[in-house]
Amino acid sequence: MTTTSNQPPKVTDFGAASINRSQLSEPVKEVLHAIQNEVSGAYRESFILMMDELTRQASRLDRIQETLSILVGVLQPQLQDRDAPAAFRIAGPDEAPDVAAAIMVADPIGSGYTLSQGSIAKALGINQADVSVLARAFDLSSDAKCAVVVRRGKQREIVNYHPRAVERLKQLIAKPPKSLDAKALKTLDRVRRRIDGRDEKSA
Repeated sequence: MTTTSNQPPKVTDFGAASINRSQLSEPVKEVLHAIQNEVSGAYRESFILMMDELTRQASRLDRIQETLSILVGVLQPQLQDRDAPAAFRIAGPDEAPDVAAAIMVADPIGSGYTLSQGSIAKALGINQADVSVLARAFDLSSDAKCAVVVRRGKQREIVNYHPRAVERLKQLIAKPPKSLDAKALKTLDRVRRRIDGRDEKSA
């Protein structure tokens, strides 16, 4: 019949056994045993702290995974361009480290958003400043099929444009919204003359 015991298994301390087998005097052996006990105690404490931290990290990872799952579920209906996967920023030093926020398209270049306003200006044969005015007037950066905000700042935002933005801008120049202000209307007239060849000044 096999019996079980609640007593912890006996652990052989090979370091102590080696000291005992040595030819050292008893006082020296006692000192070495004391040092060994102190080192072993410190090691056990460090091991316990390490395991505690690993447990905490595993818990954080679980919370991050849950946060991402919730965010993806919430954001999925809002993703207008399925070729543009959502990305998440890293929380700042004063923010909760396991709460993510969607702010941009991951890998905009790989998703086809390769153009700058300068590139669009060259494609249309107009001035980059005019493209900037019209892009703001037409709110082109909010059109997910044409543009993606790569980075937002206090003063300005960096936007990458898809080649579709060129054709979309042409359409808006031909049939602009009625809510344009005076500056946008003046820019629009200049751009139309430039595109139609009525203004031969260099862009």
